[in-house]
Amino acid sequence: MTAWLPLALPALVALGIVAVLGLPSAYALRLRGAAAAVVAVPAAFAVLALAPIFSGALGIPWTLLSPFVVALILALVLLVLRRWLGVPREAAARRLAPSQRFWVLVGAAAIGGIATATILMLSMKSADAISQTYDAIFHLNATRLILDSGNASPFAMDLASPGDPAFYPTLWHGFVALVAQLSGASIPLATNAVLFVVCCVVWPIGAVALGRALAGPSTRVTVVSGVVAAAFPNFPLSLAGFGVLYPNLLSLALLPYVLVAALQLLGLGWSRRSLPLPIGTSWTLFIGSLGAAVLAHPNAVHVLILWLAVPIIAAAARAFRGGRIAAADGSLVQPSRSRALRASLAAVGLAAFAALVVLAWYFGRTTTNPWEGGHPSPFGAILDAVGATPKMEGHNWPVTLLVLLGAALLLRRRRLRWVLGLSLVLIAFYVIADGFPTSDWRTFFLSPWYNDPWRLAALVPLGALPLAVHGASAAAAVAGTAMRRTARMFPAGGERSRHAFWVAFATLFLLAATQGAGAFAAVNYVSSKYEFDRWSPLLSPDERAIIERLPQHVPDDAIIIDNPWNGGALAYALTGLEVLVPHTSGTYDPDVAELTSGIDRGTPEACAAAADLGAEFVLDFGREYVFPGTPRAIPYLGISGVEDSATLTEVDREGGAVLYRITGCDLN
Repeated sequence: MTAWLPLALPALVALGIVAVLGLPSAYALRLRGAAAAVVAVPAAFAVLALAPIFSGALGIPWTLLSPFVVALILALVLLVLRRWLGVPREAAARRLAPSQRFWVLVGAAAIGGIATATILMLSMKSADAISQTYDAIFHLNATRLILDSGNASPFAMDLASPGDPAFYPTLWHGFVALVAQLSGASIPLATNAVLFVVCCVVWPIGAVALGRALAGPSTRVTVVSGVVAAAFPNFPLSLAGFGVLYPNLLSLALLPYVLVAALQLLGLGWSRRSLPLPIGTSWTLFIGSLGAAVLAHPNAVHVLILWLAVPIIAAAARAFRGGRIAAADGSLVQPSRSRALRASLAAVGLAAFAALVVLAWYFGRTTTNPWEGGHPSPFGAILDAVGATPKMEGHNWPVTLLVLLGAALLLRRRRLRWVLGLSLVLIAFYVIADGFPTSDWRTFFLSPWYNDPWRLAALVPLGALPLAVHGASAAAAVAGTAMRRTARMFPAGGERSRHAFWVAFATLFLLAATQGAGAFAAVNYVSSKYEFDRWSPLLSPDERAIIERLPQHVPDDAIIIDNPWNGGALAYALTGLEVLVPHTSGTYDPDVAELTSGIDRGTPEACAAAADLGAEFVLDFGREYVFPGTPRAIPYLGISGVEDSATLTEVDREGGAVLYRITGCDLN
């Protein structure tokens, strides 16, 4: 456990940033209890998304001051508009029901958060572990670029194209940069602190809010929602290993807040009773959380479309037939609008949604990617999805039983049958991704996700979670009755203490039952992406040791010639020293290829390029690449696995990792 103590300070800093930036907006709207938590979290990330755009445009360095000022301005705006948006004074003064209290929701979320944190700790093994994956290079170096440039704007990210910035969502990287600034943590340590906060705080709170919106605001539902938040290894844990897709992970972790607000606006489920907010506050939550999710990763739009397709159709069908809607107290009431007006608005809404689908799939298409499915037929993908561990080892049958129980219950509840539909949509997209070969029709559906089964597998829990919450809540209700009857057989102790004991016992039992195979699969998968030994695909212990000693041998203003495919590019993130190629995929000076392909032989072109680029140090980490045998590393053969070179002189060595200096060229 002592190995994880360094994570405590940056993690607390990350939590503090979320609280400081989010709570002012919640309090400006007179929100208390669970509502304050559900609004504060996305409000904080909305601020973290907007502040870099303003500070970058105004030339203000990226520090906590920028988002803090934006948070205060936002709170003041909401304060002015509170009459129309916020909770009325008389409603804010009412005593909260136990299930609506802040610590009930946060405590339930903590159950899932602690379980998730435990799996992450078992998988990553150290507080400053670096993901041994392709995308880790970009994400760590992007954070260093923000720290060096003082600009976290998504319009200023030019890591892959120096001097020619293109829009890239930097919400994740700006947040990590703030944590590193305030805590003094290294970039890997600050990255992992934010990873833990997103997986173990942001996601569980949103998952509990979504579970309550679909199954009711009781304390029982709240607690089981916290447990179920950690029951699916595919999210958030799979994205903590695959990729590693930090921005995508943050975007999906914020989506439950968008969905809760959307359900409130549609008047579906228990959303209005679970979180009694005025319509203006619901719109504020929807717009703010959607903006944060999209600026974390634009793919949030496509996921939102998949999830909301069936609820929107259900709401429209209710309007067409003149059905009643749910009031704040959960009762069904007849709306004040006429049936004709409701039908007209529903038709317009459906048309707008259809237009959004067309635009999202047209403009949100990615480059063609040859990701193949992992199963020879759809049946295998369906089995994996039903087994609650798509794309991962084994099956988590206890969770499957809860999901199936929830599905059976919802079949009998006409008002909530649409929940089955949204679950089937998300499963269907995963089955298309993992159960069918590459084809034009498959690409038509999956292009926004690069045809990638892993990204679609991470969406399955968003559809299965509501079913599992319903099933777990029903199972807990039956078990609770049996436990209360059993408790009466033991007269010692008060009623309250016996009740607390059995609730704790039931929670631990449910938590243990839902972990099992899922936790085992998650640990196996995530740990495979953080293995730190001589065979690590991105950065071995020898290579990291060389990088950490670079400041002893390399001047601060030097430029290091690197091969990004073997991890050399991470010298920038870990030391702040400039590397020639900070990312594997990018547009760099044409002289770079001349230099990296021939400097070991001292070709005139390579020596001239070294002089022009002002680079005289070389990191040689061999020919073990993050993508084994990739032909895209061929231009770097002159600095990879160098054996004897009259041009290069060894400066430092650790095992097979070597730092050279160019001595056989005239660089003046």
